[in-house]
Amino acid sequence: MPDALPSDPDGRTPTSDDLVRLAEAMELVAVRASLSRDEPLTALVTATVERLPGADAASLTVLRGGKFSTEASTGEDAERADALQYEIGSGPCVDAVLDDNVYVTDDVERDERWPEWGHRAHAATGFRSVLAYRLTLLDDSGAIACLNVFSRRRAAFGRRDIGTGLVLATHGSLLVTALVARDRAENLRRALESNREIGVAMGILMQQHRLTREQAFDVLRVASQDANRKLVEVATEVADTGTLTITRWPRGLPDGRPQG
Repeated sequence: MPDALPSDPDGRTPTSDDLVRLAEAMELVAVRASLSRDEPLTALVTATVERLPGADAASLTVLRGGKFSTEASTGEDAERADALQYEIGSGPCVDAVLDDNVYVTDDVERDERWPEWGHRAHAATGFRSVLAYRLTLLDDSGAIACLNVFSRRRAAFGRRDIGTGLVLATHGSLLVTALVARDRAENLRRALESNREIGVAMGILMQQHRLTREQAFDVLRVASQDANRKLVEVATEVADTGTLTITRWPRGLPDGRPQG
């Protein structure tokens, strides 16, 4: 958490009604995510803006393979603010990810931690206040995420907002973890399907042309290169038709005629 929490702009302390509304927000995110398989992160950033009174925009950043990207946002200004951080290599979002912390700033133009980003972001978007939460992902994917909240008001976020945002960020951690796991499972399924098609095609070529496994794979590879097609596409065609269209055979292999 930040070293010194700002006071709430309206001076009000959290109530049981606040907790009820926050629980409703979590339910709304879950419902939106279930209804829109491809946009659950958009549901998260939208709910964040709806539940933080001072917020004008929100986004979700993911660091994967050493590269930052904005995976969801409520608009172009949030994406511009993020892109500037990625370009400069510094800012509340980037630093929250790298430092595993929560960052809050009341006026980006006067914040000495991010002088270049603050001036450029304000000029481009009008944002002044920012909240940035690193999300704790419960897997070993190596991805790191951050929930970013922006406001055009000075000192827009107080203690209550930071607490609400933290709950939203915790929910976001679970959501991003689930999505990463889903993507990895889908990629694995596709890889297994591709390997199956390649294996079937190799078996057909081995039987028809008396080839070894290595030779059959070389034939598929050459056919893929010459036709400028993906290897799995060529393999699927062989598996479906039992024949291979090829302009040349690898050197040292049979001429392509089935071997009796």
